[in-house]
Amino acid sequence: MKRKNILKFVSLLGIGSIVMLAAASCSQAANPTQNPRSATPNDGNANPSSTETMMDPAARELSVVRASFSTLVDSESKTTELYADYAKIQKTLKEAFGVARAVVGKSDSTTQSLKDAKATLESAISNAEKEKTDFDTKNDKLVAAYTILKDALKDEKTMLDSLAANANYKAIEDNLKGLYEKAKPIVLSTLIPIEGNSPVLTSVTAVSEPLSNAITRNEMWKINADNLVNSFVKRTLVQKDLTAGTNQSNTMPQPGNYSFVGYSVDIGTDQLTTGSTSSNMNVTPNWNFAQRVVWTAPDSGATVTAIPNNAENSTPLSSVSWIYSLTGPEAKYKLSFPYFGVSNKAYLYFPYKLVNSNDQVALQYKLNDGEEKVIEFGTASEQSGTVGAERAVMSDAQTGSPQTPEEASADKAMPETTIRIATPTVGDIKIAKIQLTDLKFGINTVEFRVPTQTGDNQPSKVAPMIGNMYITSSDDEANEDKIYADLFGNSYNQETSPSTVTVDLLKGYSLAANFNTYIRQFTNLKTENPVYLVGLIGGTTPRFTTNNKTKIESLTNKQSTPSSFAETSTLSVYVNAPETGNYYISGSYISSKTQMRSLKFATTNMSSNSVTIQVQAKENFTSLDKFDTSDSNTMITPNNEMNKTLMLQKGLNKIIISGVERENTPFIGNLTFTLMNASVNQPQVKGADKEN
Repeated sequence: MKRKNILKFVSLLGIGSIVMLAAASCSQAANPTQNPRSATPNDGNANPSSTETMMDPAARELSVVRASFSTLVDSESKTTELYADYAKIQKTLKEAFGVARAVVGKSDSTTQSLKDAKATLESAISNAEKEKTDFDTKNDKLVAAYTILKDALKDEKTMLDSLAANANYKAIEDNLKGLYEKAKPIVLSTLIPIEGNSPVLTSVTAVSEPLSNAITRNEMWKINADNLVNSFVKRTLVQKDLTAGTNQSNTMPQPGNYSFVGYSVDIGTDQLTTGSTSSNMNVTPNWNFAQRVVWTAPDSGATVTAIPNNAENSTPLSSVSWIYSLTGPEAKYKLSFPYFGVSNKAYLYFPYKLVNSNDQVALQYKLNDGEEKVIEFGTASEQSGTVGAERAVMSDAQTGSPQTPEEASADKAMPETTIRIATPTVGDIKIAKIQLTDLKFGINTVEFRVPTQTGDNQPSKVAPMIGNMYITSSDDEANEDKIYADLFGNSYNQETSPSTVTVDLLKGYSLAANFNTYIRQFTNLKTENPVYLVGLIGGTTPRFTTNNKTKIESLTNKQSTPSSFAETSTLSVYVNAPETGNYYISGSYISSKTQMRSLKFATTNMSSNSVTIQVQAKENFTSLDKFDTSDSNTMITPNNEMNKTLMLQKGLNKIIISGVERENTPFIGNLTFTLMNASVNQPQVKGADKEN
């Protein structure tokens, strides 16, 4: 019985197993198991989809080609951007991408049509690259100039915003705007335009060079604009800008024995030789340009030598220079100066004087390509364009040379091309002020020459001596005072002593009366830096003694004049006083320790307004000492009630320095004039030295 039951169970299990096996077999036939390792698609994909596994080789190839082509087509933006500066190439390439995109987007595209379309696009890309490379190679300068324009336009807003913030830079801003506007059409058209020809190199550089220059020099131009408004731009005379007249005898080098190159007496004055006070009125200098020379004694001994002004890679110790002559046909001086001012109007200042008292002077100038304008000397003018006359008249009054009634009357019929300024003299430095109009943005030139003379009976005329040039765009008196301060070596200290003026004898214009007077560099005075002192103002000691190994005979173009008597040998300096009042005088000196030496300071050759000091050194010409007329330790010569101060007028004052009774004088350094009983917060004038 038991055995029967077991057989029955086995029988039933067998039937069920057979049914399950059959079901499983059917299921496997409908869903075959994937085998990743058995798939070998053409594109090398190790994990193909079930669809690809089931595709035939042709279908799989079509899918791979389409995918690769789609990737290439999708690079359109990146690829065509490479040709943004080559519009025609870019347009052609975009069209090629458009055709390719249409092919790749068709559902019925065949493998071959996709391959052909891809090859065509790749060829178009290759052609574009070659065309660009060939163009760049052939037009490298054009590409470089174009790139400058394109790069400059990237910073347009930043540059213009920085200029718009300051009214002084209006002209610079307008110039830059104009250049940007010229650059935009060139960059917009690109190097290879869709229509028309490529830009011409000269046309591109005509914009790229000034634009690049404007951006590079922007900060310098802003400084120039600020200086023109707030102070001045200084242009030191340069000999290479002086053209000598044809067939002239005045082209010799400046006298090798001169130090001061401006004199308050006629160049022909030779009193030491002749023993009289007369002078040779017919002496004409055989040089046309001169610059102040500093002398030194390398071994601190008696031998003094000149420090060359033209040494390579060096700046002259003093910029004081004079044009002595513009005589002869074609003779001229050409002043060039950068101008980036806010307006096209400015004022030109320069010092002038006579060489000899019998000179008949004439002068004319021309701004850029404008008409010649004649400068007449001796009368004031009512012409609006002759603003220089007013200040020149003021200079006459302050230096003791007032105009005559004839000079003060204006010639109402004077043409607008005539400018009138004060009459020059030998003994004074006058300052011309001339209004310049129609200045252009950038470099301007002013040419000076002697007007062409007509008529056989006309006296021969020469130009006056002319000094360094100053330009300012403001007519404010403050700017004018700054020019005067720089020209005459005046400096001020508003914080500590606003009513004190220091005169730099090395830097400022001044006039000697004897070629023997000189500026010397001392390096043995127990000071950290070299000291510059003026010596032999008075007395009879010659500079070229027997102990001096530098012999005057060995110097180029040596001159024996001017050589005034000891009592008439002077040094004239100029003080631009901040206000009227009595001024103490102080300064440094070296002198003899064995004898007392004197110096007299006066505002005229009269003794009514003068101060005379006596000094004696602690060491014999080897130690720098100080004097101060406000100090009881400074000895004042007992004359004129022992004056300790000079009465100075507000503005420009000439101070005449001399010895006393043929006695030798000390070497003196910079002089300081301090207002007696000055209030603390007096206004003052600031000097500056700007060549921008």
